[in-house]
Amino acid sequence: MTELKARSEFEERYKWDLSPLFADENAFLRAISDSLDQIKAFQKNFDGHLHSLEDFQRALKVYEQLGIEIDQIANYGFMPQTSDFSDEKFGEIAHAAQDFVTKSDVALSFWKDALINADDQILKEINKNPNYAELVRKTRLDKKSYLGNTVEKTIANLQSALSTPYDVYTKLRAGDYHMQDFQVDGKIYKNSFVAYENFYQNDENAEIREKSFRSFSTGLRENQNAAAAAYLNQVTNEKVLATMHGYDSVFDYLLAPQEVDRTMFDRQIDLIMNDFAPVAQKYLKHVAKVNGLSKMTFADWKLDLDSELNPEASIEDGYNYVMKATAKLGDEYTKTIEPFLKDRWVDFPANTGKDSGGYTTFPYGVHPFILMSWTGRLSDVYTLIHEIGHAGQGALSAKNQSYYNYEPSTYYVEAPSTFNELLLSDYLENRSDDPRTKRFALSHRLSDTYFHNFITHLTEAAFQREVYTIIDQGASFNAEKLNQIMKKVLSSFWGDAVEIDDDAALTWMRQAHYYMGLYSYTYSAGLTISTQGFINLKNNPENGRKYWLDFLKLGGSKAPIAAAKTAGVDVTSDQPLKNTIQFLSDTVDKIIAYTKQIKNNPSTLKKLF
Repeated sequence: MTELKARSEFEERYKWDLSPLFADENAFLRAISDSLDQIKAFQKNFDGHLHSLEDFQRALKVYEQLGIEIDQIANYGFMPQTSDFSDEKFGEIAHAAQDFVTKSDVALSFWKDALINADDQILKEINKNPNYAELVRKTRLDKKSYLGNTVEKTIANLQSALSTPYDVYTKLRAGDYHMQDFQVDGKIYKNSFVAYENFYQNDENAEIREKSFRSFSTGLRENQNAAAAAYLNQVTNEKVLATMHGYDSVFDYLLAPQEVDRTMFDRQIDLIMNDFAPVAQKYLKHVAKVNGLSKMTFADWKLDLDSELNPEASIEDGYNYVMKATAKLGDEYTKTIEPFLKDRWVDFPANTGKDSGGYTTFPYGVHPFILMSWTGRLSDVYTLIHEIGHAGQGALSAKNQSYYNYEPSTYYVEAPSTFNELLLSDYLENRSDDPRTKRFALSHRLSDTYFHNFITHLTEAAFQREVYTIIDQGASFNAEKLNQIMKKVLSSFWGDAVEIDDDAALTWMRQAHYYMGLYSYTYSAGLTISTQGFINLKNNPENGRKYWLDFLKLGGSKAPIAAAKTAGVDVTSDQPLKNTIQFLSDTVDKIIAYTKQIKNNPSTLKKLF
């Protein structure tokens, strides 16, 4: 399947069911009206009346229910639109939710102000209840840069405007990145953002890869100036807010909510760019050799090592493999995630107008929801099990933590997702003694897990570091400058293993992560934690499983360093990252060894699904 269909052409059973949030749009609009009334009542009862511990304790109980309702409204607001940006009704729902969230943030700004200005003894007493651990920790963090209620309320009023750059980018990507058709062997192929990223970029036909990449790049280039302007507006806004809040550097401002410092951010980028790059280059040179390529261009680097053994997979196949691969985590985890297909947690259709990539959101009090585009390839199973990792953490966190504690730090939020990907590769590797099947599983451990999270997102982070440095220095940039930075980063990482040209330089236009602060590097940070957790599980299944489940249940009740220690990982040192790089180096060596075995003893193709 390479041509996208309208959403109406897909079966309902493969679309998510949002009724656990709200029965329909009317119920959603009624909830907005009711919540605004409750917010007014909360404001009337507590604004200016929060003095004693008892006052705060009463307010905490009322606000918890308010917060849950606001969270559910906000989630329902954005989700439908991401499934089909062409549907005007979904756009109206998103606008209504955004307007509601702005109004609620402004009306409730007094609550944050009261917490920040509360006597420290009151915060200490509140903190004795473990249900408020994250709230108190974050409140003390916010105190350091708080601007006062009037200014913070003004900023809250401007949230809609401040989110405009991201909105512009998503509209560009969903509606304005038009890619021309291309022809191979007399056949016309339709190209699009989703079609290229999900199909053509790893097609076994070199001409399809090449021509689709050039068509894709031309479509990007036609919009580069608008995309660069949106991105400049985004980072400029962040720099202004950083300065207002007393931060000398935008880096420190963006890292503060993650509760980590600049050294941990730089360590991920520097070690991977310097120490992992040679490992990645070695593997891609092997892929080129196995596939008979004299050189590897940026159109080729997603090529499978063994395209003939890349099976098709139905959604039901994907469900079965997710459940089998995650069985090592035990019955509690299995029971937590098993309803995801039957209860329609996941939106599978690869329809026109859909947001690319995938995401998971877990509104408190309701089960998680997942958006992805199922195209029938093994990579979809990796995407699904990745998102189920987020969903499993969200569900276990909500079950074991209060509303105030359930949201994990961005620093390690990608650990549960990438851990699940490792479980899938391990399951595939160990279900057969055939070296070709084993090599297949290990190659997908690299291409679907580490290349995406350790390379794609890490090079994004290295790119961001250059961009934010420019902004910190008071300078500016345009599309040409962004192209230069991206080309330099990619060339530095890939060396002579991949030919980086001007089309590759447009890669910065392909991700929404640039509008989410310093998010991209957290994929590698999370994968460092998950790799060590996976190694712990392999070495000691009982303890490894316990440590990992305890980690998943934490939500945000502990800061990142303490949370990682619960999983058995010390992120204060560079050793876990070095262990991860060594793990990957060993994986590449095993793949090369399997290739030698296959060459000496050719195997038959094995059915994986």
